[in-house]
Amino acid sequence: MSDRRCINDNCQSKPKCKLFAAQKNMCDYYNVVYMPDRQVCGACMQKCIIYFDRIGRRFKNGQCILDDRYPKKQSVIIELSDSDDDNAVDNYTEPSTENPDPQIAELNTSLSTIIQDSVEPLFKRQKELCESYLISEKAKLVAGKEQIDNLVDQVDLAIGKLYNNLYKFDSQRKFKYDPEISIFENLDDDVPIVLTKTLPGLLDDLPEEGLLIRHLLKVGDKVYGMKRSQMHPWIEATIKSAVSDTYFNILFDDGGEKVLNYKNLAYIDATSHAQYPVGSRVIAKFQDMNIQLTDKFYVGVIGEPPKKFNNFRYMIFFDDGYTQYAYHKNIRLVCGESPNVCDDLHENIRESVKTYLRNYPERPMVKFNKKQVVRTELRNLWCSAKVKNIDASLVQLKFLDMKVEHTEWMYRGSNRLSPIYNQLNSNNQDKRVRGTVLTDVNKLLNRPYIVIENLTEDEKSVDIDNSDNTQKPHRSNGVIKSIEIPANCPKPLPYKHHECSHFCMLWVHYDYSQTKCMNVLTIPLHYGFTRSVLTDEKLKLRKVMYTTPCGLNIDDEDKMYNYLKLTSYGNSQMTMDLFNFDYLVNPLSWFTVPKVFIRIQDISYEMEFKPISVFNSLNDLVPDHIKYITKRITSPNVNLNIDPKFLCGCDCIDNCEDKNKCSCWQLTYEGPKNYPAIFKDHGSVGYSFKRLHKQVITGIFECNSNCKCKKTCLNRVVQEPLKTSLQLFLTETKGWGVRTLTDIPKGSFVCTFLGVVRTEKDADNDFSLNWGEYLADLDFLDTVEEIKDGYESYVVQTEIEDESEDESEDYTSSSDDEEFNPSWAIKSKMSMFESRMSLRKNLQNTNTKSDGKHELSKLNTQQKVESKNTSLLSYLDKDRGIYTLDAKVNGNIGRYFNHSCDPNIFIQNVFIDTHDLRFPWVSYFALSNIRAGTELAWDYNYMIGSVKDKRLMCHCGSKNCKGRLL
Repeated sequence: MSDRRCINDNCQSKPKCKLFAAQKNMCDYYNVVYMPDRQVCGACMQKCIIYFDRIGRRFKNGQCILDDRYPKKQSVIIELSDSDDDNAVDNYTEPSTENPDPQIAELNTSLSTIIQDSVEPLFKRQKELCESYLISEKAKLVAGKEQIDNLVDQVDLAIGKLYNNLYKFDSQRKFKYDPEISIFENLDDDVPIVLTKTLPGLLDDLPEEGLLIRHLLKVGDKVYGMKRSQMHPWIEATIKSAVSDTYFNILFDDGGEKVLNYKNLAYIDATSHAQYPVGSRVIAKFQDMNIQLTDKFYVGVIGEPPKKFNNFRYMIFFDDGYTQYAYHKNIRLVCGESPNVCDDLHENIRESVKTYLRNYPERPMVKFNKKQVVRTELRNLWCSAKVKNIDASLVQLKFLDMKVEHTEWMYRGSNRLSPIYNQLNSNNQDKRVRGTVLTDVNKLLNRPYIVIENLTEDEKSVDIDNSDNTQKPHRSNGVIKSIEIPANCPKPLPYKHHECSHFCMLWVHYDYSQTKCMNVLTIPLHYGFTRSVLTDEKLKLRKVMYTTPCGLNIDDEDKMYNYLKLTSYGNSQMTMDLFNFDYLVNPLSWFTVPKVFIRIQDISYEMEFKPISVFNSLNDLVPDHIKYITKRITSPNVNLNIDPKFLCGCDCIDNCEDKNKCSCWQLTYEGPKNYPAIFKDHGSVGYSFKRLHKQVITGIFECNSNCKCKKTCLNRVVQEPLKTSLQLFLTETKGWGVRTLTDIPKGSFVCTFLGVVRTEKDADNDFSLNWGEYLADLDFLDTVEEIKDGYESYVVQTEIEDESEDESEDYTSSSDDEEFNPSWAIKSKMSMFESRMSLRKNLQNTNTKSDGKHELSKLNTQQKVESKNTSLLSYLDKDRGIYTLDAKVNGNIGRYFNHSCDPNIFIQNVFIDTHDLRFPWVSYFALSNIRAGTELAWDYNYMIGSVKDKRLMCHCGSKNCKGRLL
């Protein structure tokens, strides 16, 4: 006999407690096999009863019983039992049901009926709840599995990087791995294979990609035919007879007979063994924005294949000029098409689709945000339209200030949108693509802007190759070490209460000329200061604390500046850019490299205050020789007047602390006052303790030689000698680049871009030879004028035509709407379709008339308009040309900065030796805190596709890399 004990192996009751017979449901609760002699203690039985009572209440109240705490399943225990126990189980039988009493049988039947009527709905409800619960739990498990997979991938990647770092002897060593082989061969069908990542599932009716085959037509086939024109819907018909191989006699279902070419026929059903490729001639159901989806088909061409980002729909360019998405089931393939499908299209969209297909899969698209306003062509006028919705490659625009509400879905690459139109026109005028563009003005003003989207076969959103989009660090063969301050440097004295004066600093003998080989942020640490990072236990914040040579503790910039002002003597005052109160910046970080790979000790040959070494661990190459300069020079035909007599100067004697009194600061403030929407806080404009935390697109005017302030003035930054420790190094894919050897705080001045000032004409003559390499346009005026509301490059203004007066009666445009004036060649074509060029003139305000005919729209404007406005630049220069800095032969370290789609430095225009707005200094500032060893890069702002037959790929490696520069 087995021992008598509680069926709960985790029972906490005393060994000799009273036991009770365990029912089957109690055995199930504790996950043990039911036997008649099983026993349970009172406490465990009470726990079981409470549980089943709670389950019963949840069942009765229509709540899922699975969503409840259930006892943890006990470990599997092998029970050893004797024959008596086995016999007890074998001999256990259910009560006999043979020859039952009739009354008992009737009672059982009645009870069964009552239970079924009352409980069965609860069971059905419970089944639904349990299924829903299990589905949600499965989803959680799948999500958890994906997280674990991602973590495993990250760990694998980290281990791989660690392995590479441990066994990396030099950056030229490469490892080749054998191709992957499949270990699953000749597996039975019942062997499960688990994929680590799943692809998004295609729609049930969407076939896979493959070769598209058109079957031959025969007599009796049902087809769709073009009964009237390309603007009308296609009608179901039957092939009555074949006139030739390509022409057929068609009998339409609604009556009528016509001979049609197979290019004007479409198959009756959507059954296809392959997806329709881009450029296929099709008919598709058209969804009018103001009426319900009809069963009428209109002709067009496939412009975009079904992808995950467009919800597996095709984008259709209809011949009437409209663009919409359609599912595969709502599309029919045209039975034939010309070798050049554009020849079959309506002339309204022929040229635009031809250009689209030629550039596919690269497409210039306007990047929109909801509620933005964009200038859009409508009925030959430029009107303001507001973004209502965005659907993949389409945007829904609501035209403003219209008597009759007009809403239209439009392709985001249409040049009916002013950003696309302006770019196409500017491409024909501006040959150079690189300038000193301060920033993307459209982004700054929250305007729509253009991006180049590459619609490749493999979507970036479906990543099954474990590709890492994060920016990879360049192989540098260097390490970050901590600078050790020499023991003989002065240390802070014990603090005693006193009035700070120049005596507090006099004893450390500070001399900036002796700091050439020091990291700029360690200079104070060599002259009596100490820097520590403290944690505020109450606020849980970290802060930086400087201790001065006289023992005073300072924890913010204002106090430090006052201290430096009180302790200055002669020309030996420390400046604020030697100090930093951001705990994330480490002044002692120093990026060191093997000296054997230092090819040149100082590429500036001591012309810069800080030496700039040249590092190359890939080969023995050194940079091409240039004449290193520290001041810009001018070509003979450039008149740059730097006579101090033509400069405005301030009379400040307080280091220009009071910005309201400093005339130079006021020049800087004057520009932002005209743009209150951009510069909301005028107090933050310009330098803050010699650091620039935000670009000033209207330019900064520094103090100059006419000013009475000292060299330590807070408004003298770019004119000072180089302070940042930089290194020129050879990258693997981008040529020569520049990196910092120390941490750079956000807003710090890095260096300038210097070269020869040349005219636009001279630079254009050499453009075909160097493609603008090492050129920077001095386009300050262009940039500032572009941000003006109503600037001529953003607004297309033309003469008003008499022909548009009739059309203008149907709506009222906004006050700044301008007429779209086509060229005479286009006018002659438009006259043929004059009656169709006005949109939605029917009372229902739809694109579809009662007979199904579509009103003609335009996918793109075909006209090229020459602006009749006169730019303000024409008043400064008769040639209206901008000047260019050419650093090809003469330049400085600024010429070597590479491009990055995620830059860490930015450009600022600064005026110092001249206030001529055509000749600013081009300077670089830190966009964020930059760690030692990081490559410095800025955004070239190239216009992708702006130079015909010229492609430059981007190798910046950043997370948001666009893939192309040109």
